[in-house]
Amino acid sequence: VLYIKMTVLTTAFFCGYKLGRPWHADFQFNWARMPAAIRRAIANKTRQSPGDRKDMVKAVVDQMLEHEPNPTRAICHSVVRSIIRSHPECFADVAKNGDVLGDGCYSLLQQIKTRVEYKNRNNTLGRRRRERRPRSEVPDEGRAMQRGPVDQYGCVRWGPLEIPPGETEASLDGIKHHLLDIYSKEGMSGAERADPLMEKTYIIQRRYLNSVPPPAIAVLKEEWPFLFSPRGFFSHFTLLTDIPILTKFREALDRKGNTIMRFCQEVKCHQRVKSVLTCFEHEDSDKAACILLLVMAYFKEPKDAIVLEVDTCATATDIKSTITLTSTPRLIVQG
Repeated sequence: VLYIKMTVLTTAFFCGYKLGRPWHADFQFNWARMPAAIRRAIANKTRQSPGDRKDMVKAVVDQMLEHEPNPTRAICHSVVRSIIRSHPECFADVAKNGDVLGDGCYSLLQQIKTRVEYKNRNNTLGRRRRERRPRSEVPDEGRAMQRGPVDQYGCVRWGPLEIPPGETEASLDGIKHHLLDIYSKEGMSGAERADPLMEKTYIIQRRYLNSVPPPAIAVLKEEWPFLFSPRGFFSHFTLLTDIPILTKFREALDRKGNTIMRFCQEVKCHQRVKSVLTCFEHEDSDKAACILLLVMAYFKEPKDAIVLEVDTCATATDIKSTITLTSTPRLIVQG
């Protein structure tokens, strides 16, 4: 028996089968399943467009998930490294002078790992990360809520499963109807009174937001109107990420705002940046708004992608009748 086992092992070795070797070590992509644009880029040894690269990442991850439901970062790195070694001119990270940055894998690795995280968001059985701590208090609120594992996007309560103590599905639905009643009577002025009720119903809010297909913004506003109040939005984000976004944003402006301003003032050949700085007055202008516009101008983003300017005296009805509102959120600035 021992002789037979040794013979089998020896034969397997010389035939090229390396027993116990992980699947990703010799993983071969089926490039025929890649988008045509990627195949052309490989054939011509050229870089691909961001859209084509995104499609390529999706195709790579789909093939990886056929072998393992939730590949670790180390596995992703191994797979990406094999791609970079085979086609460095197409996919490697390179500097302006053409030198490869590090091992050339960082940006593609980030994209692939992010895609893996996205595909496994609702896959609790394939989850690898453990909770960092059993319970976490929501900052500035003093109320405890179960914290989940941190995903690639920084969410710690993406899809909570535990109903708040003392509540049932029926009672949560009742609270939701009560919130709608508050909104019908008080409008957004009832946001402060609705805040503790919004926290109680967080689990069914996430369930609704994570549904497939996702709800349209207009429908979401009808179902959960207080999510569109500043207080409700900031509270929901804090529960989702454990980050008090308003506080952090102000701290970031204090720490980095002046650096951004100085950098933009030194940019000599960027006309849009110059235009924003020309309108900025240190005493009277809103520094936060100026920094936001500078960042958008520097990266050549259209201003109306985030900000819609309206008349100083315009009401909500005036805005709806005079401009076309998009389906995605915007900041409406009066003046």
